[in-house]
Amino acid sequence: MKNNIVIITGITASGKSELCDNLIEKYGNISIINCDSKQVYEEIPIITAQPPKQEEFYKLYGYVSAKENYSVGLWLEDLEKEVNHALENAQIPIITGGSGLYISSLIKGLSSMPQISQEVRKNVSELRKNLSKEEFYKLALSKDPRIQGKVFMNDSHRLSRALEVITETGKSIFVWQENRQPPLFNNFKIYTILPKREDVYRKINSRFITMIENGAIDEVKKLLSMNLAPHLPAMKAHGVPEIIKYLKGEITLDEAIQIAQTNTRHYAKRQYTWFKKQFLNAEVIDCANKLKIF
Repeated sequence: MKNNIVIITGITASGKSELCDNLIEKYGNISIINCDSKQVYEEIPIITAQPPKQEEFYKLYGYVSAKENYSVGLWLEDLEKEVNHALENAQIPIITGGSGLYISSLIKGLSSMPQISQEVRKNVSELRKNLSKEEFYKLALSKDPRIQGKVFMNDSHRLSRALEVITETGKSIFVWQENRQPPLFNNFKIYTILPKREDVYRKINSRFITMIENGAIDEVKKLLSMNLAPHLPAMKAHGVPEIIKYLKGEITLDEAIQIAQTNTRHYAKRQYTWFKKQFLNAEVIDCANKLKIF
């Protein structure tokens, strides 16, 4: 494995973090590098399930302010430094996380995506808020027919992004994605963890209860006290919008928990489909305990 780069990915709550903990206990020559777009934020370690701070092993966790609109391009710059540092120190870089855009950009190269104006973002956000899921999907499909079969009705984030891009530029988001920069590295070994759905759904439900018990509500209170713009990525982390509604008195805590669990399960369902189609050369396993790297 010398000078190779390991990627451990998979759906949310699949056991990636537990696996990395075990690898740290077993081996001393590894560097765990974050590939989760929400685990970069300093203020929300509980609700994003960040590992404990062990800086000698864990990199790119909890180091960006929630005030920042951190992007995949910035992450790739930070990642390149950490991977090179690990290789220079005879360590094996293990990049782990489930953010599809980050992983795809790492393996295939970064798409040359356009800047979106605040006006367009605001307009699309209002449409997303005021229209039903079906109406919003039909609107996006009418603007960009190429999303059919690629972006689905329940994936409101990707629908919003597609609508923003074609509104701003007049070109489909898929046209922009086809224009990629070369990938940073080529020597990957990819493992994808896809456990049984019922096991993942059970863990999603129990994990969110544990997050609430461990202080997730206080984390969201802190976000609200920072007066952050609602479009910032940290404000969209799983569970944050639901807890905000609870804190504003719009729903009960039980309702917030149930809605957050349901939304996260729906996200995991979409991840199953995405990971199965994206990385055909990955070694797919159904349990993190079955993974043998060395």
